[in-house]
This record gives sequence, C-alpha cells and structure tokens, in this order.
Amino acid sequence: MSRGIRRAGLTLAILAVYVWFLAATEVSLPRFLRGLPWMADFLRRMVPPDLSVLRSALTGALQTFQIAVVGTTVAALLALPLGFLSARNVVRPSIFYPARALLNLFRSIDTMVYALFFVAAVGLGPFPGILAVVTYTVMTLAKLYSEAIEGIEPGPVEAISATGATRLQVLRFGILPQVLPLFASYVLYRLETNIRAATILGFVGAGGIGFYIQTYLRMINYPAASAVLLVLVAMVMGVDFASSRLRARIV
Repeated sequence: MSRGIRRAGLTLAILAVYVWFLAATEVSLPRFLRGLPWMADFLRRMVPPDLSVLRSALTGALQTFQIAVVGTTVAALLALPLGFLSARNVVRPSIFYPARALLNLFRSIDTMVYALFFVAAVGLGPFPGILAVVTYTVMTLAKLYSEAIEGIEPGPVEAISATGATRLQVLRFGILPQVLPLFASYVLYRLETNIRAATILGFVGAGGIGFYIQTYLRMINYPAASAVLLVLVAMVMGVDFASSRLRARIV
C-alpha cells in the first residue's frame, strides 16, 4: 500500500471520528440559530449596567485579586522542591517517577473540585478559595519548573561540578541562574489564570467577585450583573497587560 493511500485512509478515519464526536456532543447549528434571539434578549436586559453596585463589584474584584495573589505566591514557593524532585536530570528514577506521578494525579483534578472540597471542610469565604488555588497551582508550577530544569544547558553544571563543588553549590550557581527567569515568567502566567479561576470559585462559595455575579444572576438583576462583569473584564485586562510587560522584561 502506498504512502498516499495510507495518508488518505488516516485522514478519512480522523474525519469519521470527528463526525462521531460532533454527533455524540449534539452539536446543532439549527439549535444555535434558534437560541440567538434568547441570547440577544439576555444581553439587552443587561444594558445599561447598574452602576449603583459598583462598590460591591470593586470589593469582590479586590478579594478575587487577593485570593489569586496569595494562592499563587504560596504555591510558587511550595512548588520549588517538588519541581526539583520531579526533574529527571536532578534526581534518581526512584524519586523522579513517584514525584511525577503525584503531580499528574493532583493536576488532573480541577480547581473547582478543590474549592468544593475546601468549602465543605473549612466553610464559606475566601480562605477555601486560597486553599483551592494553592493546591492546584503547586502541582502545575512544579510540572513547569521540572520541565525548565530538564531543559538547562549542562555545560555550566559540569564546569561547576568539575571544581569539586557540593550539590548545593551546583544548584545555586549552575542551575538556578538558568531557570529563575523562566520560573518568574511561569508564576506571572499562573497569576493571570488564577485570577480567572478565583472568579469562578465564587460560584461555589469561595469568595471573590464570582459570588456577586452569581447572586445578581439568581436575582435576575441583569443590569447589576453586567456592572460586575465590566469590573471583572477591566481587572483581567489590567492584570494581563501588566503581567505581559513584566514577563517580557524577565525572559
């Protein structure tokens, strides 16, 4: 069988699987078109925004930002040892494989699930939101840290080791200077994503601006909900802009 025939057969197989996925997920253009008037009516009810709730929205936005910052910074520190323990060029296979399996296990659980768990354990408010952000972000950053460590240039490490330096000195002078800029970039990126994650956590009682969005939507107070959403959009855009500028300076 020629390569062209095999490639055509593989393409048809992929298309068939994709069509199956479309059918299984009930993707329907007619249903979408029928829903457009409802979407338009929903958006119409949100205009104009009710600016009388602006103070509450700013309070929720500040709390969301605080959850993301505290959770990200704590996770960034806790992820450091895990990152080195899950880098194959730093530790033995007997340590690397269990550590990497641990990261994959906990990263497979979404932040929302952690939030539900911690809300049930410690009650409502921003504290369970911080715990959820820390738990998920530790594993994510540790995975990114380990990949950065595995990608270092071996030359400086070998040169420092040849001088008789200890493992701690090799780490301090051979590995950390290469990976710290990447680590900082990863932390800033996770801060961006954690602000969005912390927003959703409010829907399950973990504090932040999401609580106000959910409350106003349940009250069918769409103008108030749109005002809160505008504050959220402004906050996310501001953080994204500042983070991208900082990451451009670091890397």
